[in-house]
Amino acid sequence: MSDTRSTTRRWTKRGLAAALLAVPMLAVFGGSASAAELTPIAEYLDSTIAGLSASLVQALAALLGVS
Repeated sequence: MSDTRSTTRRWTKRGLAAALLAVPMLAVFGGSASAAELTPIAEYLDSTIAGLSASLVQALAALLGVS
């Protein structure tokens, strides 16, 4: 039962991430979005990816014993 829940959560997160990326992309390619509308989304994605990257580097450093 636990595996089913974690799999469901994982797919839900993937679907949410895909939707968050798809909406701005559709607006850009559809020509209905301006740079001012997309800037907050880009800044959020940038900070999220930077935070994830820093966390991954810290985890790898801890696993490899590098400080």
